[in-house]
Amino acid sequence: MTKAKTSADSTSPGASPTTGMRGRKRERTRRAISDAAFRLFAEQGFEAVTLTRIAAEADVAPATVFTHFASKEDIFFSRREEFRAGLPDAVTPARTGAELIAGLREFYGHGIELVLAPDRLENGRVFARVLRGSPALTSGYLPMARERQRLLTELLVARAPHATRAELELFAALTVAAGERGYEALHIALEADEPVERVRAAANDTLDLGFSRLARAYEGSHVLDAEPS
Repeated sequence: MTKAKTSADSTSPGASPTTGMRGRKRERTRRAISDAAFRLFAEQGFEAVTLTRIAAEADVAPATVFTHFASKEDIFFSRREEFRAGLPDAVTPARTGAELIAGLREFYGHGIELVLAPDRLENGRVFARVLRGSPALTSGYLPMARERQRLLTELLVARAPHATRAELELFAALTVAAGERGYEALHIALEADEPVERVRAAANDTLDLGFSRLARAYEGSHVLDAEPS
């Protein structure tokens, strides 16, 4: 599922054709393993699938799977970096609290579109069904939300050093709660096999509700401004 950029990416300045080809081959292999795993997860459930079976499905050696992924959970959550990569761009440029909240709403909206992209949608449906059917995976999902909250807090502290850390930690917690509720609505609609536009509407309506409440809560406050008023 993941499209993580590597240092050998052919678009990197100074990358040689050889390193560029190696990077593309590595990414194709990684994607093949992930796609094979999700086919098996859809057919057999997460717990029943082994890494050896994933290797056979992807037509690679078991050692190749371990070159790219540490575990089944690592494969399942392999896109996690994509869902926090844009957070600094949502926070750092904002000068006011209103701009900050709007940027964070856009950040979570972009996360929804990553899942609903045509070439990712089917894996997104499998992800939602398997995640919601596995208590172990649900527990594994929670640390990713906490990591987004931690990262958001640190970005806010760097952006607005005049504010107390407690205030910024509270805002980060409220923001992540609103965003994760949007992702939950996304997963519920995907699990129900709703048409993509209804999935998008359910997730975005939930985000709009949460972030509009957040905007009203901080309206008139300067605690989120990048510089003291």
